[in-house]
Amino acid sequence: MSVDSPTQSFRGVLCRHCGKPIRIPSIVLRKDKEAHGRPQSDESQFQLISRVFILRCRSCERESIYAINQIVDCTFAQTPSHGHAKAAAL
Repeated sequence: MSVDSPTQSFRGVLCRHCGKPIRIPSIVLRKDKEAHGRPQSDESQFQLISRVFILRCRSCERESIYAINQIVDCTFAQTPSHGHAKAAAL
């Protein structure tokens, strides 16, 4: 009997240090959508949208600067956690 672990997809960037995916906050995701939805030829309504942001990786705990164009679709396979069993064994 095989147990399929559920996969979760999200928008994120790959950590510059360890290479693991980092989920981007909703405010950055909104700015990404605004940047892609805005016509580039219309200069009459120019708005400054920050093209970079800083994120901290939860795996290696290091911060880095990322650009909006580095955002990719990421998938994460959740594995069943055995943390309670390990804690009970100790």
